[in-house]
Amino acid sequence: MTALPKNPLPKNPLLEQFLSEARELLEGIGQKLMQLEDAPSDQGLINELFRMVHTLKGNSGLFTFPEMTRVLHACEDLLGKVRNGEMAFSRELADRLLDAMDFVGLLSSDIEQTESIDASRVEDSARLAESLRALMAEVSTSSASSEKRPVATETIAVSLKQIPPLAEIPEALRMEAFRRSGEGEKFHWIAYQPVPECFFQGDDPFHRARQTPGLLWGSVLPAEPLPPLAELDTYRCSVKFHLLTAAFHEELIEHFRYVPDQVEMLVIDPLWLTLSERKSEDTSNSPNGISGSVEESSREAIEKAAALTRILTAQQQTLALDDHPAWFSGRLEAVATVLKNLANSVGNTESASQIEAAFAKALASASGLPMLEWLNAHQSQFTAKPVSHSDASIDQNSAVEEVAASTTVQAADDGVKFGRRAEDNQNGPRSLKVDQAKVDRLMNLIGELIVEKNALPYLAQRAESQYGVRELSREIKGQYSVINRIADEMQDAIMQVRMMAVSIVFQRFPRLVRDTSRKLGKEVQLVLEGEQTEADKNIIEALADPLIHIVRNSLDHGLETPEVRRACGKPETGTLSIRASQQADSVVIEIIDDGKGIDPAVVKRKAYEKGLIDEAALERMSDREAVNLIFAAGLSTAAVVSDLSGRGVGMDVVRTAVEKLNGSVGVESEVGKGTSIRIALPLSMAVTQLMIIESDGQLFGVPMDHVIETVRIPRASIHRIKQSMTAVLRGRVVPLKALNSLIGITAQPKANMDDELSVLLVQAGGCVLGLLVDGFYETLGVIQKPMAGFLSNLSVWSGSALMGDGSVLMILNIREIV
Repeated sequence: MTALPKNPLPKNPLLEQFLSEARELLEGIGQKLMQLEDAPSDQGLINELFRMVHTLKGNSGLFTFPEMTRVLHACEDLLGKVRNGEMAFSRELADRLLDAMDFVGLLSSDIEQTESIDASRVEDSARLAESLRALMAEVSTSSASSEKRPVATETIAVSLKQIPPLAEIPEALRMEAFRRSGEGEKFHWIAYQPVPECFFQGDDPFHRARQTPGLLWGSVLPAEPLPPLAELDTYRCSVKFHLLTAAFHEELIEHFRYVPDQVEMLVIDPLWLTLSERKSEDTSNSPNGISGSVEESSREAIEKAAALTRILTAQQQTLALDDHPAWFSGRLEAVATVLKNLANSVGNTESASQIEAAFAKALASASGLPMLEWLNAHQSQFTAKPVSHSDASIDQNSAVEEVAASTTVQAADDGVKFGRRAEDNQNGPRSLKVDQAKVDRLMNLIGELIVEKNALPYLAQRAESQYGVRELSREIKGQYSVINRIADEMQDAIMQVRMMAVSIVFQRFPRLVRDTSRKLGKEVQLVLEGEQTEADKNIIEALADPLIHIVRNSLDHGLETPEVRRACGKPETGTLSIRASQQADSVVIEIIDDGKGIDPAVVKRKAYEKGLIDEAALERMSDREAVNLIFAAGLSTAAVVSDLSGRGVGMDVVRTAVEKLNGSVGVESEVGKGTSIRIALPLSMAVTQLMIIESDGQLFGVPMDHVIETVRIPRASIHRIKQSMTAVLRGRVVPLKALNSLIGITAQPKANMDDELSVLLVQAGGCVLGLLVDGFYETLGVIQKPMAGFLSNLSVWSGSALMGDGSVLMILNIREIV
């Protein structure tokens, strides 16, 4: 087959928004499918799943993505049969739908990365759509037409239990429909009320209503009382439709098949078409004995009064807005014109001069308050005099005044509610969607600001020591404290913008655990805890791959098959828990399973066979140390090599990835009970906090994450065991190393006047070491830059940073040293 040329799809804001929404919808669809596996009869889940697929299909229709739309259309039809009760939700169906969503996700990635759709996807799309429709073909056609179709029909038709308001239809049209009914033609009344969020589901209810088959008449009505103009949400659908159609029932069912829960439908009895005529003529049957003409006149007067009061309320709200926009005078003039026209329409021409006076006063005072006060005091002047009917048993004037009074109270409440400022009209939380690149740029700028503020103490020191200007030095230090506070608050505020919940990563695991456990023939229950724990976006994104490695290892190595678990007296279903929590300035992730655990003897034997440890280490190694050997490169305890494990890679990749994030990883395991792997990561990597130390006249930096404490030890308290120095600190024997010897400096550590040596106590990977240095200095926040070129091969250094005086500070790699 000749390959089709690629059609480049230029990126634009609409396309980027579609891809972003598609990713969210695909994640939601996957979650709903797995929830349905546990509750296949949950109609609410089925409806929600159907709407999500329908929305995604509708969104894809905005672009030329036939491969994507074809598959989504098949998914939609399949779920439509499930929703209508024509098919039962099954695990096979879930597998097919998940495969389809994976394919749609693959197409989305192609569009995002290459800006084009690969021609090879055409055949894949057709094959996948055909397999989905093959599931529908298994349902008997006769069963679908004779038994299942009436179920869908009844779902729509019987919901309307009373005579519809046919009086809304013009009389000529009603009579024409009545005549055609006598000739055997059937008419349907439809009440269609879209859900408020239909616009976000890719639906156009107005278009759907206009395209109704056989449409003869229609009207658009408010579904609920409309809020004041300042509170109106234009993204919320708040209307409903009344429709009269001559189409067949089957055509209407097909037309509204995606929104059956939003439609009420009823076949019209021909006599109903004449009911409103009879009602107006038959005055004796009217409640309260009111004649049709009087009742109609009364209703009309009340509606006019209500409309008049709504107009006055809108003018009050307009006058209550902010008094200082550029169009203030024009807004006042518009209100004055409306009020004069209203006064003239009710025959009250005397108010026109009063309105002009209030308008002039408002302009002079640059405030809408004079006009608002006048309107509140003279609102009754705009009420038209009702038409009197001597034979009527109700007082129309009372009815009009009652409506006006009740609405006036509402207007007064609205005045208090809206206050005098436009910002008081804002309700609910306000959010702003910002490009990630802009936030990253802000983070880089705040990092540079933190580095530059560190120069102020050096300037203060030079002003005092070199120039003798002590007062200037004091002022610089005072300004430094203020700038330091502001910079810290800015850093914290920007960090909060970059923070993301770990649920972004956790939401991948239900599908991963489901597919992997089924492939391994295991029953696994996944428990997720602390999904709302937050960390820096870069940390969260880099955490995904290490966690996937660990979860796969737990499923493959840790958890047993149902037969083995049953023989061990365990439940057949294993439990895999993933927990997230924030502890101090770190985010901690724990992956815990109740599987067979890690046998330290097996690990030690494998490590010895691979040459990772020698015979002496094999003898003296503790079980805890042996278990942590799983992070060594090239070590695997799997007996059989598979596509999941057995190649000696995975856990060493986890350790490397975590250490690149300045984090730590450890494992605890008990044979027969299970394994727990703990990952600790910093909340942010944007700014690194360092302790400045001195050795042989040179300054070095040590990350504060590794610092336990600083102490001074008398030289006499340092003991030698063979070739190593040790000291007893807090009742614990701690090995000591001179920093100079570790980095190739021949000088010996310097002691103070009391013959005490400075010791920096550090830890990494569960090990503690005391570094002998010459002195300690302050802690600083710096931007750490990685070593480049041939310097990157020097593992003793983790990077460098620029100091406030322009010098370069080398940062020690404590993990490598320990």
